[in-house]
Order: sequence, then C-alpha cells, then structure tokens
Amino acid sequence: MEKAVERLAGMQKYRENVRNICVLAHVDHGKTTLSDGLIAHNGFISQKLAGKLRFMDFLDDEQRRGITMKSAAISLLYTPKLPVGGGENAPEPLLINLIDSPGHVDFCSEVSTAARLSDGGLVVVDVVEGICVQTHAVLRQAFEERLAPCLVFNKLDRLIIEMGYTPQEAYERMRNLLYEINGVMSAFVSEKFISQADALLATSSEARDDDRDEPEVELEDAVTEAEHSDAAFCVDRGNVAFACAADGWAFRTDAFADMYASKLGCSAKALKKGLWGDWFYHPKSKKIVGKKTAAGKLKPLFVQLVLDPIWKLYHAAEAEKHGYPPEGKGLNEMASSLKLDVEEKDLASTDRKHTLNAILKAWLPLSPTILEMVAHSLPSPVQSAPHRVFRLMPTPTLKEELTPAAAKELASAREALASCDTTPGCPTTAYISKMLAVPASAVHGMPPTSKETVFMGFGRVYSGTLKVGDVAYVINESYDPSAPEDGACQEIVIEELYLMMGRGMFKVDEVPAGNILAVGGLDKYVLKSATIASARMCAPMGMMMFQVAPIVKVAVEPESVADMPALLEGLRLLNRSDAFVEVGLMDTGEHVIAAAGEVHLERCVADLRERFAKVELKVSPPLVSFREGVSSIGVAEATTSNGLLTIRATTRPLPIFFPRVIEDSAESLKQILLSAHHNDVDADAVAALAPEIMKKLETSLEAVKVDDDGLDGVIPKAMSTAWALGPKQVGPNVLSIGKMLDGPGGGAVGAFGKPVVGGAFGFESTPSSATSSGSKCGLVNFSDPATVAAIEGNALTGFQMATERGPLCEEPLFGVNVVLEAFSKIDPDRGEDSDDGAGEDQYGPFSGQVIAATREAIRQSVLKASPRLVEAMYLSVITTTSEALGGTYSVLGKRRAKIISESIREGTGVFIIHSYLPVATSFGFADELRHSSSGASNAQLMLSHWEHLDVDPFFTPKTEEEREEFGEDGDAGPNIARKLVDATRRRKGLKVEEKVVKVATKQRTMSRKA
Repeated sequence: MEKAVERLAGMQKYRENVRNICVLAHVDHGKTTLSDGLIAHNGFISQKLAGKLRFMDFLDDEQRRGITMKSAAISLLYTPKLPVGGGENAPEPLLINLIDSPGHVDFCSEVSTAARLSDGGLVVVDVVEGICVQTHAVLRQAFEERLAPCLVFNKLDRLIIEMGYTPQEAYERMRNLLYEINGVMSAFVSEKFISQADALLATSSEARDDDRDEPEVELEDAVTEAEHSDAAFCVDRGNVAFACAADGWAFRTDAFADMYASKLGCSAKALKKGLWGDWFYHPKSKKIVGKKTAAGKLKPLFVQLVLDPIWKLYHAAEAEKHGYPPEGKGLNEMASSLKLDVEEKDLASTDRKHTLNAILKAWLPLSPTILEMVAHSLPSPVQSAPHRVFRLMPTPTLKEELTPAAAKELASAREALASCDTTPGCPTTAYISKMLAVPASAVHGMPPTSKETVFMGFGRVYSGTLKVGDVAYVINESYDPSAPEDGACQEIVIEELYLMMGRGMFKVDEVPAGNILAVGGLDKYVLKSATIASARMCAPMGMMMFQVAPIVKVAVEPESVADMPALLEGLRLLNRSDAFVEVGLMDTGEHVIAAAGEVHLERCVADLRERFAKVELKVSPPLVSFREGVSSIGVAEATTSNGLLTIRATTRPLPIFFPRVIEDSAESLKQILLSAHHNDVDADAVAALAPEIMKKLETSLEAVKVDDDGLDGVIPKAMSTAWALGPKQVGPNVLSIGKMLDGPGGGAVGAFGKPVVGGAFGFESTPSSATSSGSKCGLVNFSDPATVAAIEGNALTGFQMATERGPLCEEPLFGVNVVLEAFSKIDPDRGEDSDDGAGEDQYGPFSGQVIAATREAIRQSVLKASPRLVEAMYLSVITTTSEALGGTYSVLGKRRAKIISESIREGTGVFIIHSYLPVATSFGFADELRHSSSGASNAQLMLSHWEHLDVDPFFTPKTEEEREEFGEDGDAGPNIARKLVDATRRRKGLKVEEKVVKVATKQRTMSRKA
C-alpha cells in the first residue's frame, strides 16, 4: 500500500490528469457497490468481494444497517484506452479521487461536503425505481455546485429477472427515464437563467457600467447551459452508462459500436449515434434507417445489437439453472463465440449464476467502462475552475473600502482559484468542508498517542501548493477582508497532510492544487468548515447548500452527575465531527442535540455514548420544534409602568407564501439589510439579490392565487411598509409602519417607524399624512425627534423579543404581520414647559418600560387573533405493494398524515404514496410501517414546510350544536393543539392549566371489590 500511495502522491502534480468525482444517488441505488467495483480495479480489494465488501462503509453502523452514513474518499489510478482529448500520443495515466456519499436524506449534509470538493459526479439511478426524492435532491446539489454529471443506469438485471421485461420494454423504460432526468436538469437551468436575467435587467444602468464583467460572464454561462439543457445526459455523447454493479458488468454504446462496425460495414462513429434513439438496421438494404422506413417492423439498433445478447445470456443461465436446454446457444457456447477469456472452472461451475457473472465481467467489465467515461466526460480541475469560481468564492461584502494594493491581492487570490494555479509564489487556497473523527489506528505514521480518535480536516486545495511547515490562515465564513483583525482569521502552521485511502490515512509532504486531502492539527481552529489561505487578504469560500434543517432534538444528561465533564467534552467533539448536528444549551440547563432526522439522531447519540463521551446517558423523548401563528386579526394595548405611553399592537396573518420565501432567503436578506444599514458598504455586490427574492415572492403568489381572492397588490403593499423582520432580524414575521396618535382616540401626528426593509428592496417611502399638528397635552413629546427615535428603537427591540417567544408555548412566531401604534396619556393641565419625568426612579429606565409594553401588547394581540400552532411537516414518499396498502394507510391515518397522491409504477405492482407527515408524529414511523406491512412498505422522509394546525387550542363550545358534538366543556374529543401546547409548556417548565383532581368528592380505590 505504501508504494501505491507514493505513486498516487506523485501523480497529484499533473493537474490535467486529475479527476475529482463523487458518487450521488438515492439510498439503495448502488453507490457503494459501484465504488467497490472501481476500487477493485486497482487491486485494493478482490474482484470476487467487489459489491459484497462495501469497502467505503467501514463504520459498524454502516455495515449493520446496509447504508452509507458519511462521505469517504479514496485515490485510484487508471490509464484510459484512448488519449483524453484525442491525438495520437499514448494515453497518460489519470489520478481519480473518488468520494462515496450517502443516499439517505438524513445524511444529505454529507452529500453537500462531497459535492463541494468534486468537479464531477456519477449520478446512479436504479432503472426499476427511477427518480426518487433524493435523486432529485442530488441532481440539484450537483447543479448548484456546478458539477459536470455523468449518469449510470444501475441494476439492469432487475428488469430481466425481477420485472420480466423484454428488451424492447426495457429500452422504452430507460429512454423515458433519460427524458425525465434531462427534464429535471433543464428545469434547474431554466430557473437559474430566468432569475439571473431578471436580476440583470433590474440592476440600474450605473451598476451595470460599474460592474459590467461579472454579470455578463454569469449570464453568458447561463445562456450556454440553457442551450444544452435539453440533453444534459446524452448516450451518444458518452456520459451515460448502463450497469449492474452487483454483478460487476457495465457498458456504454461506443464498445458495441466498435464491435459491430466492421460487421455492418459502417464507421464506428456513425454507428455510435445510431445505437440510441429511433434508428434501425434494414437487413435487405444493409443500411441504418429511420422510423418511417422501419414502419414498425424492425427493432431499434440498441435493442437488436445491445440488449438482445444480454437477455439471451440471462435466459440461458436461467434455463441451465433449472436443468432444461436453452432456446438458443448455451452459456459456454456464447462465451466461445464472443471469444472471451473465461477460466474453465468458472465455465464448468454448477452455479450457473456464477458462470453468467464470469462471462459478463469478461465481456463488459464494470471498472474500465465507468473509469473511461470519467476520463473522457468529466473535467479536470483546470477545466472546471473557471465555471465554479462564482460558486466557490463569491464576491465578498466589504464594510470598508480597500487600498489599491489590498484590492489587487484580493483579486489575485480569486484569479488563482479560477485557473487552478500552481506556479511558485501564487496564493494558496484550500477549503475544509468538514471535520473527520478518525480512529488513531487508521492514521499511518502517527506517533503513539493516548487519544483513540483524532480529528482531520476533509478538504481540497484549489490554488497553489499546501506544504507541511507552511504558515497559513484559517478563515471562517464571516470573515471580512477589509477588517482582518476582527478575530475571524487565525494564523496556523500546517503540521500534517494526508492522502485519504478510505479509512486509512497516509502522510504526504505536499498537496498541489486540484487534489483532495486530509489536514491534521486543525481541531483547535476549525469547528465544522473553513477556508485555509496563504495570506490574510483572501475572501472566504462560499457557504455550502444544505437541503434540510436540524429539526429533531433530544436532551441528554449523564446517568451519574460526576460524568458531566465527560459529557461536555463529548458534546464538543460530536459538534466538531458532524457537519450538520447542532449542540446547544437550553434555558432550562438541558444539553440538546439537534439532528436532521431519526436515523441521524440515533447515529449522533450512539457516537456520543460510544466514541466521544464514553459514559452512560439518559436521552429524553424527542423535542420537536413548533412555531406560533394567527388566523384572524387581533388588537391589544399595553401601557408602560409609569403610565406615560401606551402601545397598541394589531396582528394579522401574512399570506401563506410570504414566510416560506423569507425563511428560504435568510442568507440573502442578511446581506441586503446589512447593505441598507451600512452606507459605506458597496451595494453592487447585493444589488441582484433583492430582485431575486421579489421574483420568488411573485412566483409563489401566482402558485396560490385564485380569482378574486384579494391577493392583488399584496406584495408591494407589505414590502413598501415593512419596518423590520423578526425574530433575529431576518425571521418570517413583518413589522409594518404604524402611527403616533394624539391620545387614545386622536388623529395621527406622524409615522411610527421607518420603511427600512422596504427601502432596502427599492420601494419608495410614502410620508404619512398627519391629521393633527402635534399633541400639546401629551405627557410624551412626539414632536421631539430624539424622543421618537428612542421609542422606535425600544419598540423594535420589543418586537424582536415578542417574535422570538410567542404566548402559547414560547416558540417563535411564524407568518405574523404586526402594526404598532403609540399614544401618550393626555393631561389637560400640563403646561408646555412642565417636565414630570418618566418615573425612572420608581419604575426603572423608560426604555425598558417601552420594550416590555411592546412585547406584552404583541403577545396579547396574538392571543386575541385566534392563535394557531404551526408544526413542521415531512414529505413522506412510501413505496409499497397492493397487499400492504391497508396497513400503510392505517399507519398514516393514526399519525395525522395528509395524502397528496397515490400512483402505481408503470409495469409493476409497486404503489408510490406521497403524503405530508407531521414531524411530531414521525418518531417510530418507519418501524411501525414495516411492522404493519410485513416489511413490504418503505418510507423516505424529507423536511418540506411549516403548516398551521387548524385547531383552536382554546376551543370551548358556544352553540347548541357544538355542545352536542364536543360536550359541555369541549372535552368529548381530544384537542390535538392543546395537547401539543401543554406538552411543550410542561417540558419548558411553564405553567400548565389542567385539572389535577376531576371529582374531589368521590372516593376512588385501587382495587375493585365484589
């Protein structure tokens, strides 16, 4: 292995001969099995064990569950049959850095880390199951990270053995799948192109003149992609392969074109184009003809020349297995006619499936087929760098203007990344996508240590050369190059560099640009991800895209209080080792772990117990996050403690699409509002973000709009008066401009608030019309700008506090529009020059009183606006059989699921059920589903959206009909919303209104006497 590592490390300097690829697919579509076949090509594992060993799944949990849970990398060597790029020179060997990624939706963060470090991707699709939830997700991930994808149709044997398809039916199935996948990619390209075009058109002409280069390059790139979007995957272009990874065989059409060209008397290049699509071989004219000439009497060339021989092999093996003669030639005869080099013992084996596999491996070997496609269809780091630089290193938002020398240095780092430069003296840039917890025994060359687990940074060098002993800087995502001393940049010395070979880590002295590596000694400086640069003047790399949020939480504590320090250290290590887990401390003092789903949570708790803390733990039932919303209009007032100022809050629900778009655009909103608050920030960097968000709002409005539903003009109306968003300044609640009133029933004397958010989105502020010239008898002087500004600032703080914790169970508000009005107590006897003070000695600072009054007014108005609990919903995709439908629907009904659609997979007896499942009822769902359907049903859950639970938690019967249906006290049926509210309040230690003793006068005994 050491000699192999030396040769692989020596290949890293040839950037044009490097390929960084990741394997992407839905769970159980064959990623790790395919990776096994590629690894066996280099002799790291036996060919006989390929597909069974699952070399990249080296964790016990992965082997036990049969799914991949983390991304792992390995370097392979391959010499193509033909020189890359054509030419007559001998082919040069390629270094292929392969990353195997998970397919389970709970571990999609690992897919993000793998995609960021790759230049291309192998998208694996099960031809029977087709495009699934995670297939769609990984295609979007590949598109967002600007990866060049190749497609592998896997498990072709299922079409023959399991489904019983004829070659013609199998061809139709694969052709339809290819159209569907290309349609998905085309939709991504069109969506991106339209948003970029709108943003460019919305930018002012001055901004276009000032920053003309970048928008034009990005738009040109999008147009080019849009032109080719209808054929992202094309068989005759060579980026589609057909495989059965478990049996170790695969093919592309070019192999058959070379085989049949001389027999049919045509060129291999022409035949390659005809081996997919409506092209047929006419035996009389000995020409390749189109559909019209074939007149439905001929088979497509792909069926006749490619699929028919494979089907004959499988049918012959099936016949010989059962002891009756095959219809045509036997397996041994076909192997002889194909002139294959198959060992005699394999041909004579009594296990005809083994003989079939040996023949197919010799005829259509898996590894050369896939690796040849990687060599010719996927780009090198030098080729992919110009297309990915906008995603990898976006233009930073600077708070201060840079000096010309600093600006030149900052630009040079980006230029080096865009060209994958490795010349001496060029800026070095690397990115750590996650921290790996590696057993010390797997690190070769490491001196003996007391630690059982060491942390490595899993990353890639994008420019320059990273060497042991170099001085570098660790830059986090919030780093601003114009303020390098803000603590977001730390100087380090590179101590250890490793080449990753699955579980094993092998030391190297240097790693040039374009290669994947592991960096040791970063556990004190990097929490989850970071940029490593050779100079301080370098922009941080762009944030990775995660498709879900950590929604499932549990509280953990040690069995013994003496083990608390070990638990705290274990939580720190767990937080560092997982790119997606969140570890926090609640107000109640509980330590909480938040994960993406139930399987991810189980993995995190097991790691904490067995690897990091190594203590016995108590784990609470899952803690589910909720939100609070309103369904009508509510008005409430609250007065400051000194009685001088009254705040009136009016709350109403926002349109349903508003909060969803705001939550999805949180990062963009941060940049827009930062640009609005800091006048010295260069607004050109964020000029395109506002039109993009407005486009999303308009698109979402069109999706839910119905004729005469009153939604016309709702977006400009809401945005033009928007003062602030909350909680945390970018939340899904809007504070609109209100009024300052001349007394409780008086007219408006001015606007209460400023359209900060509306101004940031380009809406002009309309001055409020005052009906009064100002109150002369109010105890608070609204004509004083300093007083008004202080009250507005305090009211804004109160709004943020109120939206952070709602009145039902102190969960954040969701989709609430708040309008505040302020008026002062009227005192007719007060003179103009009198000053009564604010009573601060008795009631505390007046600012605190305004904050408390605002918060209380909003909370009370929410309670008066028919409050509703808002719960997170999973999109559940269930595959089941007709026999298990009853049990499946029974489980869904018990868990309050909403059925969206039910369809049957064409040509099979498999049903696909799409439904929305509340996260609160999802725990144990997969196990119960398997139990009730005897293992026939399988579910995939993905976080979808937040939805109002349309049950009033304070419902009491009022009409005669309601009393008959729900009882006198409304307790005839369970109030689901009230149960969830009470459970959440009880968990948080809040007051719960419930009857402890229901019948005080009646004696109750534990036993019943005869």
